[in-house]
Amino acid sequence: MGIKLFLSSEQILNHCFAAVPKGYDPLDVDEYLDRIIADYRTVESNLLIKAEEQEVLEKRIESLQNEIKRLEIENAKLSSRLSDIKPSDNVNADNINYIRRINQLEAFLYQEGYDPRIIK
Repeated sequence: MGIKLFLSSEQILNHCFAAVPKGYDPLDVDEYLDRIIADYRTVESNLLIKAEEQEVLEKRIESLQNEIKRLEIENAKLSSRLSDIKPSDNVNADNINYIRRINQLEAFLYQEGYDPRIIK
């Protein structure tokens, strides 16, 4: 999607016009071409900057797409683990307190050297 330029600023700068008896004042032509060259160099530098920005953005897009894929896989795993929870199961403060208490008890068992997953 880049812009194709037919001339570079150096080509414009180094171009020589044929001398003719009747024509334009060479100094006026040179001054005008100097302004064109300045504008052209600005365009060229902007194109280079835009190309570099585009590369950075494309790499960022690729990394974000990989992150999305990873998160979708993780979401699918978690969804399958939580599929047993019914919508009718109400979560309230008591349930949250029970979960906190269970976590505390599991932490205590781990500190004592027991694995609570294998205790029956």
